[in-house]
Order: sequence, then structure tokens, then C-alpha cells
Amino acid sequence: SGTILKADDDERIVWGWASVVTEKGVPVVDKQGDVISPEEISKAATEFMLDVRVAKAMHEGEQVGHVVHSFPLTNELAKALGIQSEREGWIIAQKITDDETWARVKSGELSAFSIGGNAITEAYEDGTEGSGDA
Repeated sequence: SGTILKADDDERIVWGWASVVTEKGVPVVDKQGDVISPEEISKAATEFMLDVRVAKAMHEGEQVGHVVHSFPLTNELAKALGIQSEREGWIIAQKITDDETWARVKSGELSAFSIGGNAITEAYEDGTEGSGDA
């Protein structure tokens, strides 16, 4: 999950990292023990934006908004665009349309994003496993 970094009260839009996959060049292990490559998070972001764009409150219930901006950031893309970042991952903005959810964001109860998905688990050369599941 990634922390909400900016909220626009007038537009009811929240910005932040949906997923950080590397920090200072080191792969990040998520809460489920999985590792997602920068290439896989970029593919997942594209598929999500093409097919879904639905925002839910921590994966549950009805739609509470829309993902309105999406920016998968890899080192390769950052370099091409002249962006300096110690992180690779997926930056998003959600427009929250549900009043109760917006109140939970404003109170700090909902302070981070979380992504969900399914992936094929692969074994690494060192014998550990990882996947694109988040």
C-alpha cells in the first residue's frame, strides 16, 4: 500500500503511490511477501486503466470513486522524462464521489492506497518466490 500524499478538497481528489516496487534500487516486498517488478506494475497499471478504473474503499463494497490519473514510474521512464526519483512504482489519483468515504479520507482513517490482483508465482534463482500479486 502507499500513503496518500496530497488531497484536493475542492475536487475531492487524492494523490499518492498505489504501489512502490523499488526503493533506492532495492525491490520492495509487499505485505503478502510478494515482489512486483517495475515492468509488471507498469503492465498492471495499463490493464487497470483500460478495463477497470474503479475505486473501492480498501477492496470492499461498492464503487466510491474513480481512478482519474495513473502514472506507472520506472527508472527508464523517469530518465527519459528527466524525473529524479528513488522509487519505482505506480502513482495514482482518485476522485472520491462517496460522501462517507471522503469523510474517512479527511479524518485520516483512510490514509493509503492498496492494490489487488492475481499473478503467477515464480521462483527466483536463490530459491525464494515472488509474484505480481499485490
